[in-house]
Formats: sequence, C-alpha cells, structure tokens
Amino acid sequence: MLQCLSPEEGKEFRDFFRDSGYTTQALQDRFGAAGIPQLYLLKLYLLGILLEPSRLNTLFRWFWVGTPVETAAAAELIPQRMIGLFLKAGLLVAKDGSLVSTARVSPFAEYLILSDHAVSATGTLRANTILWPNPATLLCYHLSIQTRVGRTLDLGTGNGVLALAAASHSGSVVATDLNSRAREFCVFNAALNGLTNVEFREGNAFEPVRGERFDLILANPPFFVTPSVRRAYSDNSMELDDFCRSLIREAPEHLNENGYCQMLVEWVQLYGQPWQDRLKEWFEGLGCDVGVLVNYVKSAADYALIRLQEDREEAPTPEAQAALANQWQAYFKSNRVEAVYGGMVVLRKREGSNWIRMEALPHPKRPFGDSLRRTFENRDVLESHAADEQLLATRPALPGSARLEKQFAISPEGWKLTSVDLRLGEGLPYSLAVQPQVADFIALLDGRKTLAEVANQFAADQSIDPALVRRECCAIARQLADRGLIHL
Repeated sequence: MLQCLSPEEGKEFRDFFRDSGYTTQALQDRFGAAGIPQLYLLKLYLLGILLEPSRLNTLFRWFWVGTPVETAAAAELIPQRMIGLFLKAGLLVAKDGSLVSTARVSPFAEYLILSDHAVSATGTLRANTILWPNPATLLCYHLSIQTRVGRTLDLGTGNGVLALAAASHSGSVVATDLNSRAREFCVFNAALNGLTNVEFREGNAFEPVRGERFDLILANPPFFVTPSVRRAYSDNSMELDDFCRSLIREAPEHLNENGYCQMLVEWVQLYGQPWQDRLKEWFEGLGCDVGVLVNYVKSAADYALIRLQEDREEAPTPEAQAALANQWQAYFKSNRVEAVYGGMVVLRKREGSNWIRMEALPHPKRPFGDSLRRTFENRDVLESHAADEQLLATRPALPGSARLEKQFAISPEGWKLTSVDLRLGEGLPYSLAVQPQVADFIALLDGRKTLAEVANQFAADQSIDPALVRRECCAIARQLADRGLIHL
C-alpha cells in the first residue's frame, strides 16, 4: 500500500532520482527504448547478465524492471535516508534479505509517475493492472490543449499522468477511473509531484461527474476492439467501438461553451461502409465542432495479430494461440469488420453551425496542443470572414518557427528547383507546397500589416493588377490558416 509523502519528502524523492540520472534519456540509452520491457528483459536480469553495481543501476533494477536487490548491496549504493523514504512510501518491502520494489517509477516530462510493474511475479499482467505511461499516453499528452482553463476532467486516469500534466494549467482537475486501484496511484503521484489541485473519484465513464461541466476533458479510455474483456485499462464490454461512441455522444453534456474534449478512440470500418460515414453518425446533433486525427489503420487480421501478441504469455502453447486466433477471427467475421482505425477525436462545444474535419495525423514527437487549438480558432475567423473584403482587414502572422524548404534536382543545365515547401518547427506537422512567388508573399505576413496592405505591397513590387493579387492572396491565406501555418 502506497503512503503519500509530505511535500518536502516528495521534492527530496524527485531530486534524488534526477541527480542519480534516472531519466527518460538514460532509460533509452540503457534499454534501447523507454517503453515496456518484455519478459525476456526480466529473464536477463535474473540471469545476472545486465547491469554492473551502481546507484543508477540499483534504481533501474528496483523501479524499472522489478527485480530484488540484496539489502546489504543496496546499503552500499543508496543512502540510508533514501532507502528509509522508499520503505516509508511503500515502494520497497523487505523480503528474505532483499529489498523488493512494489511499483514501477517512470520519468515522464517533468514528473515521476508510479504504476504497476511491466512484468508481474507470474510473468503476466493482471486484469486491474495500473499501466505505466505508454505510447497512447504520450500521444494524448502531445495533443492535449494546454491553455489556461478553470476545470479539467481526466476520464480513465489510471496512474494519473494526464491529470498531473493538466494541473499546471487548470484551476482544478477531477480524475476518474473505474479501476479502484487507480485511486492509490493517482493520489500518490499527485502528492509526489507537489500538486494539490487534483481530485480523484471512482466510477464508470461520466458517472462520477453527473451534472458537472468542464472546460477541458481528456480521455484515454479502454478503447480496444476485442471479443472479450481481459484487462480494465484496455478493454470494455460493449460491442466493437460502441463504448467509444457512447463516450463521444455523452461528452458535450459535460462541456462548457467553447470547452474541448480530446479523446483517444478506436473505431471499425465495416465491409461496404466507409469509416467516415460511421463516424459522422457519432457526431450528429452534438453541437460541437469536430476534428478527427487518424493516427493508424490496421486490417482486421493485422489488428488481431497485434492484440494476440500482447497475450502471448497467457497463451504460451501453439494450441492456446490458435484458439485465441480463431476467437478473434470469428468475432471480426461475424461483425463484418474490415479494418480498425485509431486516433484522437477533438470536440469543441459551440453554438451555431458546426463543422467536421477528418485527416491523417503523422506521429507527433512534441506537444502540439496549442497548435491544435489555433487551427480551431483560425477556422472560426475563416467562417466569420467568408467575404474577401472581411479577410483583407485581418492581420495574419507567420510564426517565427516557419521554415521554407527547397529541393533541387540535377539537370543538364545544373541544379533545378523542383519543390518549395512551407512547414513549421512547432505545432502539428503540416506542410504546404508553394510557388517561389507565393513564398515571397507569405514572408510579408508579419501580424502588423493587414492582408490588404500586404497584397497591395506585393502587387506594386511585382507590377501586377492589385485586384487580382488581393483575390489570390485571400485564397492563399485561407489555405494557410486552415492548416495552422499562419495565425489570424
């Protein structure tokens, strides 16, 4: 049982891990990836193949892989004060002359996050395992809007990492989870990281917040499309993607006007039905603008194989694996599932005529939340400035991170320019192919001059009809704003 530390002890804990080099980069350098070490890694440790004795390696053994360290050996490498703190918090327990870790510690952004270990004593994951920060967590974190808000809801919080990240820009955060074990980890992690504005509530879906509204809802729910419920953190009991649909349909009831909901979901494509048509039904009558960011698509067969790989330790024999494969195949066939898509749905509650946009999302590697918000706000301006005369009065600004990339190909005359692409060094990884003259025009968008002034200046420089230039400039500005490449 974890015991919360005092603010002073929490800071001491965090400082010790930082000063010892227990970082994401150190984990990547040592293990190749800071994701989930599989059972083979644990076996290597048990064989004594990896890690010479050191302070950092002792922390890795305890809090990353989950192997015991002899008490005497630990005392030579870890200060007694810190061992006492780990024992007090319940992160270590004494057993048979060794100190055994009860939880994994994951560095995530500026936080330390406790969760269950990746590999339990039996070599499998429990149904109610509290998962560590994983690629889905990172995707949700990178895309989450981080504008200052009053209230945030983290639906299906697990270890609480998204709630903790949201606490820095929220007046208060409510974190909910159906898994009763989530309370222990979420509350501990908030205290460990010195956060006092996070409240945990236990319950299913939106039940713990009936009648309440929020400015931001973040959700990384159990969205897997599976024939049976195996684990609370990934699976649900509803047919196909109905659970994700039900959350999307209910979310607007809990949003303030202009509030956002960002939810990771999976949805199916059925034979004979485009996936876009299936999702459009989810959004009918919600009173929300909708952005669908498609992160991946897998055929039904490939998706089943991926999920079966996650069960390989629970089905170690060929016979057991074949039985699971037949179960998945029959489930998808009976439901006419052709493919499974995954990504993020972004809702913004807004009165008036709402829009839906669906597009592919390249794998983000940095926070894009503010850029995502700006694309929504840009579309507001485009909607309210439908006439060119209205748009010409705006003052578009090209962000400082804008970059122009030119590519050349060899030709008989030497190097020949083949393409010019505008992209940003921040935000969503959008780009746009432009002509060289258009690139010169874009460079004039400094946020001080109106679009009309820029167009007139460009027309004078190029000796072109100003009316024609203003019309073409409006078309270019709409395209740039729609992709978030300029600010309106």
